[in-house]
Amino acid sequence: MKVLFIVYHPVDPYITFSSAESIKKNGGECFYLIVEKEGIIKKIIDQAGYESKVIGSSKTSFVGKLLNTVKVVNAIRKAHKLYRPDLVFSPAAPYTSLALKRRKTPLICWEDTETATFNYKYSIGRIDSLLLTESFYINIDQSKVIRFNGYKELAYLHPTFFHPDENVLKDLGLSKSDKIVLMRFSALNAMHDIGLKSEAINRDDEILNFIIKLENKFHAKIFISVTERNLDDRFNKYKLSIDPSKYLHLLSFCSLYFGEGTTTASEAGVLGVPWINIQQTERGYLIDQEKNFGLGYRTNQLEFGMKKAEELLQIDNLREIWQVKRLHLLENKINVSKFLPWFIENYPESVRVMKKNPKYQERFK
Repeated sequence: MKVLFIVYHPVDPYITFSSAESIKKNGGECFYLIVEKEGIIKKIIDQAGYESKVIGSSKTSFVGKLLNTVKVVNAIRKAHKLYRPDLVFSPAAPYTSLALKRRKTPLICWEDTETATFNYKYSIGRIDSLLLTESFYINIDQSKVIRFNGYKELAYLHPTFFHPDENVLKDLGLSKSDKIVLMRFSALNAMHDIGLKSEAINRDDEILNFIIKLENKFHAKIFISVTERNLDDRFNKYKLSIDPSKYLHLLSFCSLYFGEGTTTASEAGVLGVPWINIQQTERGYLIDQEKNFGLGYRTNQLEFGMKKAEELLQIDNLREIWQVKRLHLLENKINVSKFLPWFIENYPESVRVMKKNPKYQERFK
């Protein structure tokens, strides 16, 4: 089996690695096409040991994205003709759908962002199967949708696949007993972010005072991931400098995640790390984690988020409490790192199985 993976965001390759590993183990081949973002996607794939090619880079403006379409679409078409895959796997994206419009190769896509209406509205026509979480709260063409009881993060952070490496703590001069707080502030330049305003932008003074308070009151170690948006020079001492492949390992040892990044919030929850997400829009997977498992807090107010962070850091056994919540989540969700390889490698029979008996997925718990 020959599979072409197309990736647009640093999280995209992680979602596929369990599948790529299984495909190669069973004698198949994998190749990645990359639309680079943050300058780290190729590094992530190279370190995982898979073949890849950068065919473009993400643009920040709506006009830039439109002008970039011709270049990316043509690059995908050329790669498809050269590689001749049996199947293409990609996030729901107009680039992929346009490139494969007149190709018969099966296209499996995934989507978990309800506000990304542009992505799935202008790509659903060409998609053969669209994987959605059960917590995705918008209805899309049901004939093409396969719902699964999990999150994309469980494709690469389920404990059967992901094993935290404590060496990341040594690299940063930390120990497991430290209160580590990871922060991330978004540039809000994705297609689904157009029209949104960051709650944190132009509030550097408040954020800095908050950080200093966490340091002094709770002896917290603060790290800010600034791959998307730079803060001013006063924050230089907090900027996280780490190999991209070690980012999730650090997150797994954190006491708290605080920021605008929704995927990082979900990753934190899956790892049993409390999260506070500052966002104007809602995501079904975060609603699920907050309401059904008590793993985090969503708010569109920076002040509320800061207050909640202080409340959480006052809890002595915070990590132990959240690990219990994590176990509850894992007991109720499927192991996506096993479900996804099965779905891809057995396509299209896997579609018929899931349509006939959606509970078949419970075999992957």
